[in-house]
Amino acid sequence: MNFKAWKYSRLIALILVTNLPILAEEDKTVIFKNDAKYSGTDDTYVKKGSSFSGGMSNFGACEIMLVNETTKIGLIRFDVSSLFKKYKKITSITLRIFSKNAPKDGSIKVHRLSIANSGWREGGSYGSPQIGKNRHEVTWMHLVDYGGFPLPPPSWASRTAGPTSPGVDFDKVVLGSNKNSTSQIKGPFDINFKGDLTALIDDWSLASPIFKLKDKGENPCWTADWNWSQPAAETANEGLLLKGSDGTIHEFYTSETKDLSLRPQLIIKYKPREK
Repeated sequence: MNFKAWKYSRLIALILVTNLPILAEEDKTVIFKNDAKYSGTDDTYVKKGSSFSGGMSNFGACEIMLVNETTKIGLIRFDVSSLFKKYKKITSITLRIFSKNAPKDGSIKVHRLSIANSGWREGGSYGSPQIGKNRHEVTWMHLVDYGGFPLPPPSWASRTAGPTSPGVDFDKVVLGSNKNSTSQIKGPFDINFKGDLTALIDDWSLASPIFKLKDKGENPCWTADWNWSQPAAETANEGLLLKGSDGTIHEFYTSETKDLSLRPQLIIKYKPREK
């Protein structure tokens, strides 16, 4: 091959290469759910009532979470620190919870909790009053139970009982919602998040529980002084608040349910960072 022919063939090859279709980068999917390999889900609910009728009770060990608009508020948090620096963009987030009773009225909304309420603790009780136990478990009356008498002032960000104040206890903007009419008994109830999802995981992936460190109630410690500072120090992963649109009570399985297939999931799709 002479020089002119060689040069021409190189030019043709270059044109072909530069005009090849650019393959779209595939999203990766990760699912966070309590099982044998992952234990980073905290979930519970708080119940409105007097001290001895639910207001000072912790439900952290219950297999069911009850949610309605004003008297039963769900709380859930996932440790997503394993995603730190692995993504360049979060493309979708879905909270998948499983219905126990599948009501048909109303809806469920998910809000981001206020950072001031990020010190809530799941707890390990089955609805028993926490007065005097000093285990620092979340109740309607308190972000964490201090224990003892006289009762201290409420420690929710709003300084009122229950995380019920939009813009103070939780963001006014709804992260996602779904109608109860779509639910089926033991079926997935998906709530797709909207908004700046990358910024959300940017915050949450900064925080993780301290390895093998537990507080008085056997809750994971999200900061070094979690067990001693009351209320607990703020963390970058404040978690989510679930509330209904009316008085309808929707019952969901929690991360304590024995059937692993019914435990809550946080499904995140993302574009990985370039190597």
